[in-house]
Amino acid sequence: MRKIYTLFILIILFLFVRCTKNESVESNPFILLKTGDAYTANEARVPVGGQLKFGLSAVGDGFAITNLTIKRVTTSNTIIELDKGLYLKKGGLDTIVIFTKGSSETETWLFSILNENRDTASVSVKIYLGEGSAYGDINYFPNITIAYQNNTEFPHYLDLHSGTTYNETTITGNESNIDLVSYYYLSSGTSSPTLSCPGYNSAAGYYPELTNWTTKNSTLYDYSTTDNDLISIAQFDASQNDSLMVTAYIPNSTSGTCKFCYTGKVIPFKANNGKYGLIKVIRADETDTGSIEISIKIQQ
Repeated sequence: MRKIYTLFILIILFLFVRCTKNESVESNPFILLKTGDAYTANEARVPVGGQLKFGLSAVGDGFAITNLTIKRVTTSNTIIELDKGLYLKKGGLDTIVIFTKGSSETETWLFSILNENRDTASVSVKIYLGEGSAYGDINYFPNITIAYQNNTEFPHYLDLHSGTTYNETTITGNESNIDLVSYYYLSSGTSSPTLSCPGYNSAAGYYPELTNWTTKNSTLYDYSTTDNDLISIAQFDASQNDSLMVTAYIPNSTSGTCKFCYTGKVIPFKANNGKYGLIKVIRADETDTGSIEISIKIQQ
């Protein structure tokens, strides 16, 4: 009798577990592209170098949005332009992203979100190559010196768009303008003059005040092009418009920090507002009380 009773309990438990698994909550996240004159429309014709501006709205259907992925698909290649971890519990996603039209005849742009329930949603647009080119003007700042973490002689904070530098006294009220900070350390025993940004977590280890900033801009540096010296000093010096900046930047190999920024390196980057640029390292000290001297070219 006891064996029968035990078997009966096991059957009840099995049915309960099976029902619980079958009744797991499903969600239907949703993502859409904003429309209107401010945004690039589906099937638009855009010349090479032209701006692509997309407005995204998304909800996780009761679950936090945990990832946003943006892919550029051409007939010969698929480029992951953005793969960003998020945790948006309330309010969903509402953002604008800006890119530049490449030389392919057709580009399909795929925008995807993932929520914490591992459910996904996607939307796509197709962009055609227009006539002519739309490469634009640039701003050029030939000589800027930025201090490393233990240097008190030079400023620590840089606005890449205006070339303006800020120190501990002048930074108050200007935090939202800052795109770049720099520090020096040993990376696995190797000397590393390093460029970073307020939005990259490790930067706060060298500049603790960043944790209190309400706006922390994220600059992405193309470390593969930098490490492999794919852009020369001569190319940087010769560039007169933003064509090199757009084509040099490889989004598959980017980070919010760029190590080993030695003298003579050229570093492609993409600023928080989508502007592309190049940094030339004129001089990089290799001590944490030193500084780094750079030239900057960036889209207007």
